[in-house]
Amino acid sequence: MFKFLSKNQIVPIFIIFFSWFFITNVFSLLVLNRFNLNADTSYIWINPGEFHQEKSWNPISLHSHWDSFWYLDIAKNGYSFKGQEKLSNIVFFPLYPFLIRVFSFLTMGNFVLAGWILSSIFLLLSLIYFFKLIKEFHPEIDPHLPIIFLLIFPTAFFFNAVYTESLFLFLSLATFYYGLKRKFLLAGIFGFSASLSRVTGVLLFFPLLWEYLKNCDFNLKQSLNPKILPLFFIPFGTLTFFFYHYLKFGDFFLFFKVEYWWGRMFKLNKDHFLLFSNPAIVNFILDVFFVTFSLISLYFIFKKLRFSYGIYVLLTLLAALSTGTLMSIGRYILVLFPIYIWLSSIKNRYFQISWAFLSILLLALYTILFVNNYWAG
Repeated sequence: MFKFLSKNQIVPIFIIFFSWFFITNVFSLLVLNRFNLNADTSYIWINPGEFHQEKSWNPISLHSHWDSFWYLDIAKNGYSFKGQEKLSNIVFFPLYPFLIRVFSFLTMGNFVLAGWILSSIFLLLSLIYFFKLIKEFHPEIDPHLPIIFLLIFPTAFFFNAVYTESLFLFLSLATFYYGLKRKFLLAGIFGFSASLSRVTGVLLFFPLLWEYLKNCDFNLKQSLNPKILPLFFIPFGTLTFFFYHYLKFGDFFLFFKVEYWWGRMFKLNKDHFLLFSNPAIVNFILDVFFVTFSLISLYFIFKKLRFSYGIYVLLTLLAALSTGTLMSIGRYILVLFPIYIWLSSIKNRYFQISWAFLSILLLALYTILFVNNYWAG
């Protein structure tokens, strides 16, 4: 796995990772036990009886909140459909909970610990592949700088939680890395896995198809050869999951119906825009900030970086914003690695330093929110 990096390259990545890992988790334990907080009021649907602060010096349990419950439920009990208008776990893709279940044999059945370790491992792998991608395809950029911008992004704590962010980042980076190296079989395999880890994984097909056609000089006759076939592994992963829904629950499109009941309606969800409390107002302001930042980033990614990066970021943003809510937008853009390449390419150091200050402060805020069982995305 590491054979394409020298010792001088791999050691700094390990140092950065373990420094971030140690500081982030010590900080998390301190802030969990420092505050006496009431239940969150950032969304009207949050039930104070279900989501409240629980102080603990246990460094494992603080990594499991909100969607973590659903991944752990799948890992323990498999998929289930609760019926019309009810929340079901079938909107969560299978690869991550499957890995948790397998890895739990090494953690004596502790599923939360298994998920936390897996997320940490995949984050480290992500940093290694990110370094290599920058080194080979963006030699003008210090390869450590995008890694730093990634790790200080406001919602970066999710890389350290029982969530799919680390896994998906690793798989999407590997997909792009091998696609850019024209190793389309490996790109297709990693892309297939990405599309089994979250719904936006299928979108990797389109930037990879662009890179493939670009490699063929957009010559239709030249592009129609067996080398293109592995790219179709990517959407096949998503189709496989939907086909499982058909076999078990009798509905190929059940995913979209349950998403609707989760509040992602593919039309404006007015309940998610109710500014009924100060926390709701702040939450909305931060979501608007993330949307604005991502749109500005998108413009410069298209202008300054690879066109395929722009396709990937654009399609991911469209998928997130088409659901009628801004909820979780800060987490969804967390895995869009071209953003950190763009930030690292900016020549104005004062801008980079200012962004770093802002990003670190927001990272602290979102970490405090998450570990205290407040909504953080």
